Amino acid sequence: MTRRTCLPFGAGCGKVFNLCAVLVVLAAALAGLGPTTPRVARAAEVPIDDNGMPAAAYFPETGHHLAAEFLTAWTTTGGLMTYGYPITETFTENGRLVQYFERARFELWPEHAGSQWVVQGTLLGRWKTAGREKEAPFVPLPSGTVSDDPNRIIFSETGHSLAYGFKEYWEANGGLYRFGYPISEEFEENGHTVQYFERARFEWHPENAGTPYAVLLGLLGRDMAEAKKVNMQPVAQVDQSVIYDAGLFDPRWIDAMRPAEGGVSAFVSVGGTIVRSTPDPQGGYVDDLYYGRPVSLRGIVKGVPQDGIDAWYVIGPGKYISAAVVDPLVITPPPQYFWGHWIDVNLSDFWAVAYDGTTPVHVITFVAGREGRTPLGVYRVMSRVENETMDSATVGIPRGAPGYYYLENVRYTQYFLDGGYALHGNYWTPEWNFGNFTSNGCIGMLEEDARYMWDFLWFDSVVSIHW
Repeated sequence: MTRRTCLPFGAGCGKVFNLCAVLVVLAAALAGLGPTTPRVARAAEVPIDDNGMPAAAYFPETGHHLAAEFLTAWTTTGGLMTYGYPITETFTENGRLVQYFERARFELWPEHAGSQWVVQGTLLGRWKTAGREKEAPFVPLPSGTVSDDPNRIIFSETGHSLAYGFKEYWEANGGLYRFGYPISEEFEENGHTVQYFERARFEWHPENAGTPYAVLLGLLGRDMAEAKKVNMQPVAQVDQSVIYDAGLFDPRWIDAMRPAEGGVSAFVSVGGTIVRSTPDPQGGYVDDLYYGRPVSLRGIVKGVPQDGIDAWYVIGPGKYISAAVVDPLVITPPPQYFWGHWIDVNLSDFWAVAYDGTTPVHVITFVAGREGRTPLGVYRVMSRVENETMDSATVGIPRGAPGYYYLENVRYTQYFLDGGYALHGNYWTPEWNFGNFTSNGCIGMLEEDARYMWDFLWFDSVVSIHW
């Protein structure tokens, strides 16, 4: 195959894939697809969007895909908790592209492209309650009814109120856009306190009180699909998709740092992982990465599943890590910005970010001074030594005293404060112990990171250190 395992993140794609175009690819692949094999011989290409997320996901739980605009709407406005799993593929119904979920039915409105209304939920609550308008819970409150209870509001649009637990859930989870207006009052139905909305039915589950599941949505999407005898038969996964994982499709990828050298910044979110030469848990060993280590993701391929996830990130030529082991790296804005090249050292998350003015260009992890020995404040690089021997006797800790050290071949040292405080390479601390307070006050870096900062910074460059 052509050496095009994936596009660079953000290259050659729109913010969101055109749904119809993606579906054509999926449909063509589904047409002649046999059972998937447990192990792949090569990395399969996975289309991605500008946020670095795959353009199509597969849900083994129901055997269906979710792609492009529908995938974006699902992941960014509620996901599994609100809509449930997809229970059909997309298809055209009454002249409009639709897809059914356990608790919803999505409709594509291309005339609203560029707005949140490009994907809209069907008015399933209206459909489910058709013909019940004269039942007591559905009769609007008398015209002019007002509420003096701050925990209850009345919508003049439908003449119904919303209160307490249901009101809190409605407001916290998308409100009007996601659920529509209430079209009934609360009442008992099938052993639950329920309330109908234009697009949903809320169910109160007191057995789940104190958890996110105290309010659940009725399975109205499945109800409609069954009533219309829609085809819900599972399909096999296509190569253009990856198995859905909440971390892989985390909306925070939108805010993840984009380094100047390309890619999307992530960090290792497990204790440790192995970089493989192929996208396979049994692929050749390349390197070890440990918790907190920033990595630049250059694309996504589909490989052999690890922890049930078949997506792998490309971090370099012949270098792959499972999508199961990383999370988006979203940097905290610095307290202030400075002109030119400078470094922001955050002791709270142990990420140091190289900035060009207000633009973050590179991120690393480090070790800092134990017992509060790293000074806080804004400093400037005073002197630089490419290779030196560090002897603590020169800063007042003589041989034989507690804390004495003598370290040869310390690389890329940049002093920013009298007393020996510097940025420098640190080869004596195991990589698994980075992201901790282990030094005598310096900011110690992996040697490759110290070399980067050596080339990036210069005399008088700002070093800002803070919590």
